[in-house]
Amino acid sequence: MHDHDQRPEVHLRVLVPDDAEWVVSVDEGTATPLAPSHGWEVGKLRAELDEGLWASDDRWAWGVIVDGHPAGFALVRGLESGDARLSLRLSPSVRGRGAGREVLRQLADHHFSASPDLTRLTGRAHEHNIPMQRAFNAAGFRMEARYRESFQQADGRYAAEWGYALTRSDWDDGRHRAGAQGYDLHGLVFELEDGDDHDGLTLRFLQEGRRAIARYDAQHLAEGELAGILVRDLLEYRFVHLDESTEGTRQRTGRGRSQVQRREDGRLELIDTWSADHGAHGRRLLVERRES
Repeated sequence: MHDHDQRPEVHLRVLVPDDAEWVVSVDEGTATPLAPSHGWEVGKLRAELDEGLWASDDRWAWGVIVDGHPAGFALVRGLESGDARLSLRLSPSVRGRGAGREVLRQLADHHFSASPDLTRLTGRAHEHNIPMQRAFNAAGFRMEARYRESFQQADGRYAAEWGYALTRSDWDDGRHRAGAQGYDLHGLVFELEDGDDHDGLTLRFLQEGRRAIARYDAQHLAEGELAGILVRDLLEYRFVHLDESTEGTRQRTGRGRSQVQRREDGRLELIDTWSADHGAHGRRLLVERRES
């Protein structure tokens, strides 16, 4: 599914004891190395829901209903601190259709309205969990930090997480409902379709709101980075990289603009026109790479 496909109908409801079985099933069925299971047991979770432990002043558990069917759950903890943290789990069948961003938007609307002292709603995503990062970005959450070695993986090694937050002022301004106002390049990789003297060029994007950066390299190019503003379908940027030719290594700077559009196969492509400050210029086509 892609951004232009029909959006699902999404709403939240408070979990009740009878939900415990399917919540545990979703939790276990969707667990991955990037999002481990919570380790719940049906009877214990049913008792906690019956006692109201997940509908208190400090924490809430929500059932996510997509097109009329239970499809996941969301947890919000630390409401009394004013700096609450959320987590979200969705069934694979509803992913990639915009359900995640809508859940985040509805969570923001409910908790900022219901908790006057709440100032921040935060969440984290594993550094390789691109779909969750894109959901946060699309729902107006700002990328605030990279927490190094904060996530212990199944093999015992540690990975990094990205930290996101939506503040009360963001919510007051409607940032969570504004959308990306155009394309979302966050987490996407683009490759040069037709090779030239920059054969092998690969761009990896991060995007936060309209601000986009990409790191790149290619034949003779190293440590390249571009940064710019994406407005609807046009990215205007500045770039800097090292040109490692037979004549030695030189730093190159310049500017460019990329037109973003969607191909018939659903992938995005960038029609990129660039001009270096030393006089070189060119035009190239970059195509979104499907990650396996």
